[in-house]
Amino acid sequence: MKSTLTRAALLLVVAALLAVGASAALPDQGPAGVASETVCPRCGYRSQAGWRHCAACGWDLRVLAGAEGAARLQKVGASVVGLILVKEPPSIEEAFPPQLVRQFSSGFLARYLPRRTKRFATAFPYSRPGLYVTSARALEWVEVADVRTYNNRIVSAQILGYDLPSGIGVLQANVPDALPLAASELVPGELDPAWAICYPVAVGDGTVDYLPEAFHRGRISAVEQDGTNLIAFEHLLRTDHTLEEGCQGGPLLDAYGAAAGMVLSSPDPGINFAVPAADLKGMVELLAEKKKAERPYFGVGLVKMDERRRARFDLPPDTMLPVVSYLVPGSPAEKAGVQPGDLLGGVGSEAVHSVAGAGSLLLRSVPGTAVSLKLMRRGKEMTLAVNPTPRPAKILLAPADEIQEGLQANLVEVDTGSTSQQGLRFQNLVRGGRGEKEGFHEGDLLISVDGKGVRHLETLNQIVRGGNVHIFGEKSAAAGPPRLATYAMQLSVKTAEKGEKEERYYWNLFPDVLSAPVY
Repeated sequence: MKSTLTRAALLLVVAALLAVGASAALPDQGPAGVASETVCPRCGYRSQAGWRHCAACGWDLRVLAGAEGAARLQKVGASVVGLILVKEPPSIEEAFPPQLVRQFSSGFLARYLPRRTKRFATAFPYSRPGLYVTSARALEWVEVADVRTYNNRIVSAQILGYDLPSGIGVLQANVPDALPLAASELVPGELDPAWAICYPVAVGDGTVDYLPEAFHRGRISAVEQDGTNLIAFEHLLRTDHTLEEGCQGGPLLDAYGAAAGMVLSSPDPGINFAVPAADLKGMVELLAEKKKAERPYFGVGLVKMDERRRARFDLPPDTMLPVVSYLVPGSPAEKAGVQPGDLLGGVGSEAVHSVAGAGSLLLRSVPGTAVSLKLMRRGKEMTLAVNPTPRPAKILLAPADEIQEGLQANLVEVDTGSTSQQGLRFQNLVRGGRGEKEGFHEGDLLISVDGKGVRHLETLNQIVRGGNVHIFGEKSAAAGPPRLATYAMQLSVKTAEKGEKEERYYWNLFPDVLSAPVY
């Protein structure tokens, strides 16, 4: 394994960063743990053992700062581990639509889905010795799991379970002297300092460099992020860290060195998302007992209001209620008469004003017991009773909803005027979103899918479902989604800029790559 920094040198680097990071004192809360004699990093005054604040300047002595703070941070880091995961994905026949298996050679497709592959993540001890928390996505399809420690020891691990809807996975590993991280007692707030610890790797052409354990200093940039980063979670933490490959599943620490959350992903430089520590405990304990979470399922794609949804459903500019962006086909909500574009104003007898608030109420319901939803539809109030069922393991969106959510754009039906101008027009693309990154532009016209003309969203659904009966057929519906629900749409697009026809492939993202925000 490659190592470019000694632990002593790294300690000096972290100490320097902590010294630079000294700022205003934090509230009088959080775990104690000062040394027998503490030197204040702000004024140099020597405080007695157990003191929380410097007697000279009032500095909070529990904050990670200076050489002592660096030592405490390093002690936490000694218990964090890297994960080396051998994954066994589904076979090519399981993963790809039959027509693609016939069209392309197995060798070509194997480039996109190798039979066995190594992946890397980070985990941290939590709740009790030997129990490690990491990202659920990291553990999917894993056959063999090992952990690597700060001193380059390799220890085998056992996967106890993972839960994709919450993003939490749990492993068991016997790592000597590793101590569970204390859960943060702070309520996370914007601009709070935060540290991310992880084991990055540098992956090249057939080679992997195992880099030293990394300590990333940053701040929480937002709280209560719901449905962000293409994952179906409420109240996520967003930070300004830029994390490398291998950092998924690592701990996010508060200013005192306690676990404030678990890193989910870093989709872009300076943007990182984490599950708050408050959401870890119950799920970790459940998974540690090798049990599965049971959740009520309505089949509602509930999202916070944005300009794309406002334009799609022609909603008034002043409304900020959660909006039903889509419904899962055959779901309890669809059967009860809920429609896309409905605004959710209440669950049972309680009013809701946010997706997180609505979600917490929906998740309290019991499968088999009807729940009344108060909706606003085209300016009229209505109440519908929905009977939730147990949540399925994987949730497939309708193809038309899949492509709009996947590309973060609206598809508007154009079925009048000249034939050359008819199709599905791309509108309201999210600035910097996936659609723009894939080369789509405002006004581009989708004229055919898999070689068949489209002017209506339901036509798109029929074409894709008909060509992927292994996923959407009656047998598949009865047995649930296949192990890997992958399909492709071959799109013919007339560009708005030049009016030229372009052929493109769109691969579905939900549910195998991303989790749609569905209750």
